[in-house]
Amino acid sequence: MKAILKYIYRTICGKLYSFERRFAKEQQNDMRYLDREIEKYALEINLPDFEDNIIDNRIAFLATELYDFGGHTEVIKNIIASLPQEYESKLFLAKKYRTFKCAPVKMMEILQYCKADGVNFGYGNDKRSLQKIFEKIVEFAPKAIFIFIHNNDVFSTALLSMLKNRTKIKVFYSDICSHQFSIGMSFADLIMEAMPSTAFITQKYRGFKNTVINGICYLPREKLPVIAEKSCGGTISGAAAYKFFENNDSPYLEMIERLLRKNENLRHTLITEFTPRHKKIFDSIFKHSPAKNRIDIVKFTPNYKYLFKSADVFIDSFPVSSAFTMIDLMSLNVPFVAKINRENIAFSFHEYLTPGYPYMFENVRDMEAGIEELLSNKERRKQIAEKNFEYFLNFYEGKHYAGRLIDLVNCDDLSRVYCEQIEEEKYKNFKKMELLPFPFGLS
Repeated sequence: MKAILKYIYRTICGKLYSFERRFAKEQQNDMRYLDREIEKYALEINLPDFEDNIIDNRIAFLATELYDFGGHTEVIKNIIASLPQEYESKLFLAKKYRTFKCAPVKMMEILQYCKADGVNFGYGNDKRSLQKIFEKIVEFAPKAIFIFIHNNDVFSTALLSMLKNRTKIKVFYSDICSHQFSIGMSFADLIMEAMPSTAFITQKYRGFKNTVINGICYLPREKLPVIAEKSCGGTISGAAAYKFFENNDSPYLEMIERLLRKNENLRHTLITEFTPRHKKIFDSIFKHSPAKNRIDIVKFTPNYKYLFKSADVFIDSFPVSSAFTMIDLMSLNVPFVAKINRENIAFSFHEYLTPGYPYMFENVRDMEAGIEELLSNKERRKQIAEKNFEYFLNFYEGKHYAGRLIDLVNCDDLSRVYCEQIEEEKYKNFKKMELLPFPFGLS
């Protein structure tokens, strides 16, 4: 009976569901073969006649779904907010209803700068939904579309193949899931990478040469939020739970426990949402610790920047770093400590930081000492925060970033902007490259 129900469900759900299941099962570095199969399926869809026009001052964005905290949602909002006034933008969503439900605050901010549209994709209506969102994008007629999709999004991958094969719209794929296996890159005119190491991974392991290193977009100085003066002090960290754990251990939380035990007046705030497995590991570390009452677990919130700003020092996650968060911290003048992951280049985002940043470390004990040094020296914290903010203005500030994107949109030959082939020798001091499967950290 179970097998029959499973067969009926897969039959109703259609082909894209089977592609998603295959992605989950077959995940590997080079997923171009699955892109090709999805493309073949998508190009069987009969579309009504349409005018293949583009309007030079229109730019579109495509996302699977957005949330009210951190990550790619913030980057999309920042780009849209930073575009020159003469450009009209529109955000398209594969899961429109879920986005407005999960990101009411961020969507309210985004809608100040552009309109949003999309579909409520479901596996039972995949061809109809693909045709509908394709027609919406073609009607808007953007010169370019910037892609911020989830790494397993078969629906948007099919849509990209349709845009690539049937329109003149330039497709710019943002590698927001650089540490995970991904589909969809095959249909990009240009793959936008944030760092040399992620470009190296895409070139060598995913099989794409059409990469450009373009950083990450964050709000310009005049648009940074006005935040109250520091109140609670102490240390803080925040990330998806899986970034703090290695198998059934957490050297990160063990380090936090030692810091709290050694510094009796210190409090630590941890912004995350544990699964039962993560909670069990957390409890095993703090259950008998005299510091257990000085670590506060806070759920994700759209007001996370206020929490960041209230702390003296932010302690970045490991083994998987939180790349976008570090740029948030630069923009907010919050000093932070980070770890280089020599075990796996895909988990290390140290290249986002100022070259030679004095508070990024290769081992836990040195990182621990660096945290204590910053905690004990208010003037040093101020100096580091100011240097980070200056670096942020030069490399990540919104209007500068948006200007670079406009240059790419208007470039007649994108092959001229491909970054050079990055030699493996550059990363010889890293032991391996191992991407994360999806789903991850959910058990």
